[in-house]
Amino acid sequence: MKKQCTGKVRLLCVLCMTCLVLSSCYVPPDEITDSPRVSGAGSALPFATIPPATPTPSPTPTVNPYATVNWDGWDTLTTPSTSEGISPASPSVIPTLAVLATPTLAPLRTLEVVTSRPTATPTPAATAMRKGSSGANVRTLQQRLKTLGFYTGKVDGDFGTATENAVKAFQRANGLTVDGKVGSETLKKMNSSSAVTAPKATATATPRRTSTPTPRKTATPTPRRTATPRPTATPNIDKYLRVDSEGSSVTQLQKRLIELGWLSGKADGDYGAATEAAVRAFQSAGHLWTDGIAGPDTLALLYSSNAPKSNNAAASVGEKLQSGSEGQSVRALQRRLRELGFYKGSVDGSYGRETEAAVMAFQLARELKVDGIAGEDTLAKLYASDAPSSKSTATPAPTSNQISSTGYVTLEQGSSGGAVRQLQQKLKSLGYYTGSVDGNYGNATVTAVIDFQKAHYLKVDGKAGPATQRALYSTSSGKTTYSTLRPGDSSNSVRNLQYTLYELGYYDGSVDGIYGQTTADAVRAFQIQNKISPVDGIAGNSTLTRLYSSDAIPDTAPSATYTTLRPGDSGENVLELKDALLQLGYETTRNAEYDYSTEMAVRQFQQRNGLHVDGVAGEDTQRRLYSANPVANQ
Repeated sequence: MKKQCTGKVRLLCVLCMTCLVLSSCYVPPDEITDSPRVSGAGSALPFATIPPATPTPSPTPTVNPYATVNWDGWDTLTTPSTSEGISPASPSVIPTLAVLATPTLAPLRTLEVVTSRPTATPTPAATAMRKGSSGANVRTLQQRLKTLGFYTGKVDGDFGTATENAVKAFQRANGLTVDGKVGSETLKKMNSSSAVTAPKATATATPRRTSTPTPRKTATPTPRRTATPRPTATPNIDKYLRVDSEGSSVTQLQKRLIELGWLSGKADGDYGAATEAAVRAFQSAGHLWTDGIAGPDTLALLYSSNAPKSNNAAASVGEKLQSGSEGQSVRALQRRLRELGFYKGSVDGSYGRETEAAVMAFQLARELKVDGIAGEDTLAKLYASDAPSSKSTATPAPTSNQISSTGYVTLEQGSSGGAVRQLQQKLKSLGYYTGSVDGNYGNATVTAVIDFQKAHYLKVDGKAGPATQRALYSTSSGKTTYSTLRPGDSSNSVRNLQYTLYELGYYDGSVDGIYGQTTADAVRAFQIQNKISPVDGIAGNSTLTRLYSSDAIPDTAPSATYTTLRPGDSGENVLELKDALLQLGYETTRNAEYDYSTEMAVRQFQQRNGLHVDGVAGEDTQRRLYSANPVANQ
């Protein structure tokens, strides 16, 4: 009996010990960590554990109820994913957790929970992909576009310009919204069996070339494709270049325009009026929106193998054109001047006198420095979209119609007759005019008058007004007595006064015949410059006598005074005078004596420069002689 009790007690002890051991293997659900295997130096458990078959539901709603249960070495049970576009199927096989029923304490296998992806349709993620996206989904997209024939680039997972263009091509071919973005509708169509593939352009190219190789090759732009075979010359065409843009992108744009013949000159990286004009011409030829802005569409065509070419540059850039220049840039300049009505000669690419005259006329119209040189400022105004035509050119503030004084009537472009013929002959004798003495006041006459006005510090406007003609013909007002004009007067005489003051550079108001404050201020300035007293702003006889003579000193003339030199004088002033005449080709000897040779040289200089010829080197003669641009003896 005692043995039986002892045996039962032992059996009971064994059972208790077994329960204690088994109970130490169980960990409540809320103590299990996210990792399926708990081990390591910091673990309280001596061996791996398996979560219970029915774990406590997590409060987080993101747990996938259809997951793959993967036991080490065991079969994997797979159910569909809940990715967008795929409805979870009714689980015909619901994964279960196997419970180890062996009574031994052998090492247990580890539970791994892995969410599987559907393998039936390699659809990219539902999140819209666009330019700038990257990763595995983009690689899948590129591969699909390549299969459909829309993409020829590398499957690199980088959603760049080439990928975007391929997406747009696919969308266009399949009747979708063409935006280059891959949303749900594009994905759905792309992975359907009804997706339209890219047309194969090469299918019909071979028979055409075989049937008539010579004429077809000449008619089609084959050489152009050969010249620029790579449409990816500019990797980033998703930009807008416009006036005032600058940098390497503009330089590359200009080089391409020059290569295609739309622009001439040297690329300078500055998107000015010339570049804008070239872009406009290119857009017009390429049937694009003509706005002068190089946007994505314009750049795409510009850098493509189908970019149209031109034999006539629309503009020139990065150059200074002047007398003696030749080439394509001059042709572009002449063509533009002709369009605006300033040039009537031939577009021959030679910058001659007629081209220079046209440039001067344009500079005058735009109130630029009138020098006949097509520099940066002139070219910018010339190629601007708002460049004025010769017919719409605004005249200077004063109106010159019917302005006359001391026998001279204002002559200007378009005038004709004996007075113009006389003007041309005088300008020719002084070396300013080289054209035909035909009595027609054209561009060449305008240029000659401008040169004369610049040399005599007159208002540079190309019009031969009374003051210009008086200086040209070296005439004075004689013994004429003038009635005094003063503030408050209103008459045609005031009008003549205002226009003469304008020609001499003192007056910039309206030639309206009303003697106001502006007129009085101009008279006062004239009196100061010409040393007439009193300085009162009233045009008396002494003021008007000086004003209506060839001795009137313009506002911009140098204010220095010169000692009159005449035959018989000697000294340093005479030596300086003879040196100046020697440099201009009028004098042949150098000494400090005002001899006969000097007198003849002064007379010749006075005649060539439109001065009063008397052989005496007075103030006007010396001022002209020491000016920046006296006429040399040719």
